[in-house]
Amino acid sequence: MLVRIVEAAARENRGPALESVYQDLVMPELEKTPGCLFAGLLQSINTPGNYASLTIWESEKQILDYTESGMYEKNLDHVRPYLEDSAEWKIQLSKKDTIEYVPIKQEPIVKSYPVELNEANLPDAVEGNLRYLRVLSLKVMTGKENEFKKIYKNEIQEALKKIPSCRYSFLADNTLRDKEYLSITIWDDLEAVTLYEEGGAFKTLLNKVKHTLSELYQWKMALENTSKSKYSVTSKDIDISKFTLVTGRKFK
Repeated sequence: MLVRIVEAAARENRGPALESVYQDLVMPELEKTPGCLFAGLLQSINTPGNYASLTIWESEKQILDYTESGMYEKNLDHVRPYLEDSAEWKIQLSKKDTIEYVPIKQEPIVKSYPVELNEANLPDAVEGNLRYLRVLSLKVMTGKENEFKKIYKNEIQEALKKIPSCRYSFLADNTLRDKEYLSITIWDDLEAVTLYEEGGAFKTLLNKVKHTLSELYQWKMALENTSKSKYSVTSKDIDISKFTLVTGRKFK
């Protein structure tokens, strides 16, 4: 299976309209698309104007069929009026030899990650604004990938299952392109996520795989252990994003 994430930013004050269009127009189209097992719209907690569409697919071929059939562009057209035009500008001379600023068309960012999932265990439904999704990005040292995955599956996922507020977890693999893994978890509420992070449980589980992470991350950890500053770890080798699940549903 593959997880596909499409990231985009909404125009100012157009987030609610984007959410309605996604739920009323995009999700019904995805439900009819062969191979699409789950779809959800995520809103960033730290940057509320940023959204991501998370879909789970049976195979890469079915994602390709979806894009080549024109359905991806059709769904994109549904939401495009509510997206930011551009994050960049270029300078050019006009026909009258005056300088003008022209916005560069900003397309949504698309990422796909292979995952090992049991379709029967996919969440059936996610109530809007009642559950939260946490995405932890980690980069693993070359040669340590199998050890990292084994520890995650046998120890970390088993520990997460015992946390009542953690409803679901899986590991997405992006190592072929960026030596990156994504640990994706779904939670009852943001307070539970905060307790997990600040109560010591997250650090305990992270320590189980710390020796498999990149050299830069380990150097940053060593620096943190000898520093009074809690902001020592700044590397993108460990990055946590949190999202509200605006809407989400498993397709039968």
